[in-house]
Amino acid sequence: MTTSSNSPPLTPWGAAIITGVLLFLGYVGFDQFYLEWIFLLPLLWAIRDVRPRRAFLLGWVAGIVGHGGGFYWIIQMFQQFAGAPLPVGIVGLVLLAAANGVVLAVWAWGVSLLTRGRERHLVWIAPVLWTAIEKVWPEVFPNYLGASQYKVPHLTQIADFTGVLGVSFLVVYINATLYRILACRFEGKGVPWRAAAALGVTLVLVVAYGEFRIREVDGKVAAAQHLTVGLVQTNRGAADLHLSAGAIQQEHRDMSKALLAAKKADLVVWPEGVLSLGLPSREGTIPTWALGDLKVPLLFGACLQLNEEGETRFYNSALLADASGKILGTYDKTVLVPFGEYIPFGDVFPVLYAWSPYSSKFFSGKSVEPLKLGPHLLSVSICYEDIFPTHIRKLMRGGSEGRTPAVMFNLTNDSWYGNSTEPMEHLALASFRSIENRRSLVRVTNTGISAFVDPAGRITSRTGVWTREVLVDRVPLLEGTTVYGAFGDWIGWLCAVISLGAITLVTVSNRRDLTGKQNAL
Repeated sequence: MTTSSNSPPLTPWGAAIITGVLLFLGYVGFDQFYLEWIFLLPLLWAIRDVRPRRAFLLGWVAGIVGHGGGFYWIIQMFQQFAGAPLPVGIVGLVLLAAANGVVLAVWAWGVSLLTRGRERHLVWIAPVLWTAIEKVWPEVFPNYLGASQYKVPHLTQIADFTGVLGVSFLVVYINATLYRILACRFEGKGVPWRAAAALGVTLVLVVAYGEFRIREVDGKVAAAQHLTVGLVQTNRGAADLHLSAGAIQQEHRDMSKALLAAKKADLVVWPEGVLSLGLPSREGTIPTWALGDLKVPLLFGACLQLNEEGETRFYNSALLADASGKILGTYDKTVLVPFGEYIPFGDVFPVLYAWSPYSSKFFSGKSVEPLKLGPHLLSVSICYEDIFPTHIRKLMRGGSEGRTPAVMFNLTNDSWYGNSTEPMEHLALASFRSIENRRSLVRVTNTGISAFVDPAGRITSRTGVWTREVLVDRVPLLEGTTVYGAFGDWIGWLCAVISLGAITLVTVSNRRDLTGKQNAL
């Protein structure tokens, strides 16, 4: 195979751009998931035999293209969520793509550093490094590579053992092995049969485990108690919630009554932020007329105003009320969206809120207690909290009583992102929480996509995007925990330790070699 050092100067940069294009085309929304099995091949060719610093830049270009193309909806989010003009939205996209693109940049740098003279080790170096970086690099919107495989359930079931990071490891491992096979073939070295056989055995084991776990989950679902849940999606965006709050609340009440008239449900769920409530405390009763007098329990999102510790505080909350309107429990959103629900350092520099008048000032929730609906425990999250595996794992630990919830709920408003790929990306990322914790996930949004996800991560029923619909399904109530639930992102931390150790050893070795050469001179 021709190396990048023997190629025209611009060719490696073109290869990096191709990797970025393949990355976002293979990701959720564009859904050409098979492209993720080969998307790193052009970049691996581009960084072959180049210095780590140049590899970093090539990887960064690939990362910026991949995240810029995949998350183009960030522009509209800045416009809708923070009231920013179009140029600011474009700058926001570029900055976010550059920040998230560092994952590919550092990965390319590390691969270049660790594989020089050790090409045969690429097949394990590449996935270990990727998994480590994906774990430790902070991102506002985490977008795990493994989520691209959400349509291939036989490959994703390992997430109950490794979390979504394990699926990312697998995808990069496939890339690295295929590249190694092709490189050896084109260089006349013959096929590296050990690497090829190892990949084949790994895929057989992963698929076999997937089949076993899917069958096991299906058996447990069939034998479990079920809760019939109805979801209401009014197709009203965030702006409508501010301009026509009363009319939208009435629509939720009317659609809920129509839903219950057609099908019996044990629980009705409304999305994030439907009501605005000022309450003296977290206990008490909400008038049934405000909730629609549905005669069944209601889980709904609200902007909650409370007087606490001598000040007025606003929370983005979920409330569970019984058929009489009595509040059974509340959950306040913990992971807030920067510049939308709060401004970083805004408490220190209050003037920042004056500069961004569309930004809210919510307080972050503290409680991780599940909500109780009769004998059943419900884990509730709000908005993009469901894309953070560690946060959902914390909620699924059952709070002070340590009783694992039987089902997960998420209340979301995805209207900020327009008619884009974001709702599908959000749902696909969230679906991995079902596999990691082996629980059904019920997601309700105001403009789509509302969905039911089974404990194997399969989307069993869903609404459209920007559609007015109700959705009813039966949700299994399961028990027990998983390896991931017990040990969390162990594979990410293990890969981080291995990566740090390997980089340290190679760096020390290189310095010794350089010192030896200088002394010889």
